[in-house]
Amino acid sequence: MEGAYWIPEGVEEIEPGALIGCRIGTLHVPWTAHVHEHDQLVFSEDEEENEELMPAVYFWTKEYANRDEETWAFEDDGEYRLDEHDVAYSLDGHRLLFARMTFKGEEYIVPDGVVTICSMAFACCRQFVTLTIPRSVRLIGDFVFGSGGGKIVIRE
Repeated sequence: MEGAYWIPEGVEEIEPGALIGCRIGTLHVPWTAHVHEHDQLVFSEDEEENEELMPAVYFWTKEYANRDEETWAFEDDGEYRLDEHDVAYSLDGHRLLFARMTFKGEEYIVPDGVVTICSMAFACCRQFVTLTIPRSVRLIGDFVFGSGGGKIVIRE
């Protein structure tokens, strides 16, 4: 997958098929767009391939210019590392950035040393997710969980 793509603010519609064939690591959808669900984004007409190609998607609820730099959904250069559960972290491991569409877990243990859990990190999850986090976490972004909801447990 390639880096990040920011759909320009002011865009209201994404035409069906506009994303077919795109290879994007992270897609940012502005608050102005009338797209609020992953099902509205199609990267391939083949359902299995579409799930494989689906990037981390960040649906913004405010202007890009007003974003909180501590809870950006990705590193500016688009570089990150994935763990064995398809959860992305900043290269230094201090920021949990997002879970990919292929994350299907109902429980996830955030490793020691993580300081930030970014906004909408598990937004792609339709299942209820229990996050067990270390005491090192100091900042949790907005709307961390998807439609299935979730809870956060702080471990000793």
